[in-house]
Amino acid sequence: MSDLRYYEQNVNDRYSIARVGELDEALLPESAVDHRLKWRRIPLSVTNCFDDGSGLANTLMSELCDDGFIHVPIHPLELSRWPDEDFIESGSISVSASYRTVFFEPDQDGLLSCLARDGVSVMMKLHLEHALPGIDGDRRMITPIVEKCVALSSPLQEILQELSIGAQVELLPEFLGYSNDETGVIFRRMPDCEALPLFSMYSPDSRFPGSSSHIERWMRQKYDDKAIEAAAEFGHQLAKPLLAPLFAGFRSGFSMEMHAQNVLFEPGESTLIKRVFIRDLEGVVFSNHYRIAQGMEPLFRDYDNSELVSDYRSMTRWYNRNVDHDVGRIFTASLDALEACGYFGARERACAVRSIRQTARECVRAAGVGHLNFLGRILPISRSPYGNGLGKGFWYRSRYR
Repeated sequence: MSDLRYYEQNVNDRYSIARVGELDEALLPESAVDHRLKWRRIPLSVTNCFDDGSGLANTLMSELCDDGFIHVPIHPLELSRWPDEDFIESGSISVSASYRTVFFEPDQDGLLSCLARDGVSVMMKLHLEHALPGIDGDRRMITPIVEKCVALSSPLQEILQELSIGAQVELLPEFLGYSNDETGVIFRRMPDCEALPLFSMYSPDSRFPGSSSHIERWMRQKYDDKAIEAAAEFGHQLAKPLLAPLFAGFRSGFSMEMHAQNVLFEPGESTLIKRVFIRDLEGVVFSNHYRIAQGMEPLFRDYDNSELVSDYRSMTRWYNRNVDHDVGRIFTASLDALEACGYFGARERACAVRSIRQTARECVRAAGVGHLNFLGRILPISRSPYGNGLGKGFWYRSRYR
């Protein structure tokens, strides 16, 4: 956890301090400040609780519940909503790059001290009622989202690993969550191996001017001065570990939000990426309509939750967005980093782009999603799926197919 926290807070090109200018500096990820965690006691009778049936979820619930009440952790930005509240203080948190998701360290005899005893690391995704200054987006932990994330954890992992193309990916289980009309939380278990946020692949450590990014160090160590050889294998080293699980998801009707903040990677020695971890299920969408059309059984038919019974008529826009925008930005940022440091020139960059395209087409064939890829190959620009393409949207240029 310490390595992940370090890279999350110090090797992070995702946001800059200037972008969230109204926030207290102590609440910025780059500050790495520990905050004492405050908890509210809320009645279980007005709380919606969801768990994956695991022993860890049961253990945490037994520590969190007390005489008809449950303890809910409160983000430091939310404390002013209850000025007269008699909060319980237990444990410490440190803000991650997503601001509402926090690293948690329990007190020895406090709430969730079982985590330290059992050597388990978790992150908490906390409720934020209002948008962050300068960063758009709804960050409330509303009940449909909490239920969706917990319900998806186990079946989506099984579905991905049914295909060999998704064998090197793991979902970080969001094994417990609860919410009411005012607030909520999701608990996420973290991997017990070395894992780094994907944005640290191409982001230099800002504390050390002139330092190299992870991808530059690895490429120089692996290929030395044979930069054109590194470029020719760029698709295999960087693109395939990210595209394979993405396309395995689409094979089963799932679109996963695999941008640089939502993905962790385990570094390898002979390969750039040994394993991929997906750590946020809120942005996952899926289509029962698509699954039925492909001869698969629908999922979550018995749930009264629009987030879990969505029937997108087409997955093409989601496919274009994930490939052109989410992983496409990762490829572009990595190439920019290698070119900025002088390891790649224009010739090597062009070779690397060809390598990515070749790898993408290989993964499309392996996953059997050529029908989704077809329109994206014809249309050089695709639009965000939000609003079914009818409302305000963003346009993405296809470069890697």
